[in-house]
Amino acid sequence: MGTDRLVLVWADGTPHRETRVDGRPMGSKRTLHSVVGSTGPQRRDLEARRRIFASTLALLEERGYAGMTIEQVATEARVGKATLYRSWPNKAALVLDAVRSRLKEVPTEETGNSREELLAVTQEAMASFFGAPQVQAVLPALVADTARNPELRRRLREEVIEPRKARSRTVLERAIGRGDLPADTDPDLVLEMWAGAMLFRSLFYDGKYDAEALERLVDAAIASPPRSPRDPAPLEEPAPQT
Repeated sequence: MGTDRLVLVWADGTPHRETRVDGRPMGSKRTLHSVVGSTGPQRRDLEARRRIFASTLALLEERGYAGMTIEQVATEARVGKATLYRSWPNKAALVLDAVRSRLKEVPTEETGNSREELLAVTQEAMASFFGAPQVQAVLPALVADTARNPELRRRLREEVIEPRKARSRTVLERAIGRGDLPADTDPDLVLEMWAGAMLFRSLFYDGKYDAEALERLVDAAIASPPRSPRDPAPLEEPAPQT
């Protein structure tokens, strides 16, 4: 018999690939989005990972990043500590994978309509994340702990935020290339404005943007997008004194 295999689709949009189920780490991107034809050991592995991620997020909400431990996750998820450490070398890696497991893929498909593509980014990649009940529950703890833990903040930025931001940026740059946005539009600032507005509502108003509000966000960016800073004019030499 050959080695059991899982067919995985990563939540961050990386291509499908087959991964051996032999007890070894599954790589830096372990977030299972779907599994095809999983039975027996594969099914148990998938169910264990779902319990692990659910327990991780529940403990993060209840105790915060600093207050939770790998041992607590193992107890809540009904798995051995060795199972966790085999796939996640530390707590930060586990928490980031658990967060990734709740993220939808950033849509980058080209439709020929810039407004539709930008709406897809705000609806699928941003509003669905900030407005998801489980994400809303853990955001306050995660935000608080990143302020106290520079390493967690760095890893969250580099491993979760920046890859998704890069995919979203391609959609904005495509709109710029079509002439639907000015050539000097600042894509990063557009994305940060959208994310900031949604994060603010999620943290302080316990809600999410509906379809009509998202359309207004996108239309505002199209009508008057933030621009990249221009190089300041060179200083003129003072006139000689006579």
